[in-house]
Amino acid sequence: MKSETHLLMAGSRYSTRAALTYARRAVQRAHQLGWIILVGDNPKGIDMAVVQECRRLKTKVIVAGVANFPRNGGYWHGSYLKVTRDLYRSAGGNLLNGYTARDRWLVDNCQRALFIWNGNSPGTKAAYDYAVQRGKTADLIRFDVQVHPHD
Repeated sequence: MKSETHLLMAGSRYSTRAALTYARRAVQRAHQLGWIILVGDNPKGIDMAVVQECRRLKTKVIVAGVANFPRNGGYWHGSYLKVTRDLYRSAGGNLLNGYTARDRWLVDNCQRALFIWNGNSPGTKAAYDYAVQRGKTADLIRFDVQVHPHD
């Protein structure tokens, strides 16, 4: 019996055009391989680009979020899963924030992970570090964006 490969695709909300193009191409490759994509429900950046490309290709996808419905509209050929905060706790026993819990669930339920990082987003980097800690095959692809501090 052939096992299915679940590829987590995650990345920064604020991404360059090149990063978004890279994400769409990665979805196309995963689709060709017959993989199931796991992605968050952010309505911006990499998550949204991945969901839009999955819609276009009718790719198998699981969108995960912290609300009762996906913030990015979800995907009718896939499924949506609400991840509750009580699934994960810090070393001190406190609940993690909802997005950290969602990201850890996504990592724990994939075989491979692709993180498309803007060089600034702490959440994307933390999820990548967690994937490495969990022994997942994980890639961190960096597309830096310019950060303009507020005057």
